[in-house]
Amino acid sequence: MRLFNRFLCFIVCFISNIAIFADSDVNPTTLKNFSSDFFEMCKYQHFSGAVLIAIDDKIIFKNVCGLANRNFNVENTLETKFNLGSVGKIFTSVAIAQLVQNHKISLTTPVYEITSTWLPAKIAKQMTIDQLLIHSSGLKNFLKNTRWIKGADDGLFNNINDYKPILLEEALLFSPGKSQSYSNNGYILLGAAIETITKLPYINYIKNEIFKPANMQNTDISMLDEAVPNRAEGYIYLCNQGKCQWKNNYFNATFSGSSAGGIYSTIEDLFKFSQALHQHKLLNPVFTNELLSANIVRPSNDIAVEISIRPYKVNSIEIPENFSPYGFAGAWNKFGLAVWEQPLLLGHSAGAAGISAFFATAPDGRYTIIILSNISGSGPILLYKKIRLLLGFTPEIINY
Repeated sequence: MRLFNRFLCFIVCFISNIAIFADSDVNPTTLKNFSSDFFEMCKYQHFSGAVLIAIDDKIIFKNVCGLANRNFNVENTLETKFNLGSVGKIFTSVAIAQLVQNHKISLTTPVYEITSTWLPAKIAKQMTIDQLLIHSSGLKNFLKNTRWIKGADDGLFNNINDYKPILLEEALLFSPGKSQSYSNNGYILLGAAIETITKLPYINYIKNEIFKPANMQNTDISMLDEAVPNRAEGYIYLCNQGKCQWKNNYFNATFSGSSAGGIYSTIEDLFKFSQALHQHKLLNPVFTNELLSANIVRPSNDIAVEISIRPYKVNSIEIPENFSPYGFAGAWNKFGLAVWEQPLLLGHSAGAAGISAFFATAPDGRYTIIILSNISGSGPILLYKKIRLLLGFTPEIINY
């Protein structure tokens, strides 16, 4: 009976997608092939999670597969809450854009003027908000910090202020604005700036100003030891001496989410976020356009890129196809959103132990692509390549 129910669910979901597809520009055969590829990846456990694809605000594909909890064989559903990882940085970017729009801050405001006690004064006076957004501040990554590694699993980092000792003790990788290196610490400092300006905890601010206006009722920050309904556990596939098995990511994940990422959400809530953004519920039209601008921002001088496969040009700026180890982002606009071409998309990606995700939307709202997974690996990248084919583009990711 259970097998029959699952088969019936597959048929119903597939027919539903075809019905929605009737009003889109996607070829029915191509959609059928993508659906088959999706379930094939699920069958061989190359993907576990949820996917949503929309064209002009109409969902053409929405489905889930895999297990939210492998101990009890709990399946992922459309209501499953996935760890967004660094995709959550988008909420920090929107929050900063709101504060700029409301004249509470500017992108060139020195960090010292807002969070003077988080860094040595000499450094804080040289560092600006825009440098934090585009990863050119010189700040490092707390994920590699010994203090964080030892204390994360004990719940010692469950609010923004807990990260302050890490930022105070670490030297910069380079002088602010002189190079570019992906920095979670930079987004922690943005969270501290948001808290200082608004006089609210970071999560309270984004709940009030982002989640509530977008009607995102299934999005929140939660502690790792909390019992949260519909929350997916993260898993890593590990092999040791010829024995391979799935392991929970408890000892690799952050204890709590923050302004650097780790918020839990669903594909439907993220679609609501995309809609709210395009409907100017979060920012006015001018700042919505600024947030979704395809203009890539670089540091003040030429930077050395460690990984460079083949150069591409976006808005006449040459960029490498491989740039960041934290997902397939390659270059950022001034509010820290990744920019991809063909089709032109803005968003963010995520990659960590037991977490992989992708959120992207076109500046004009033409496309919205959401991929959330509770396993590590290249699943979202492979699916995005297949989605590119579905939408009529080449599978090669331009700027990834």
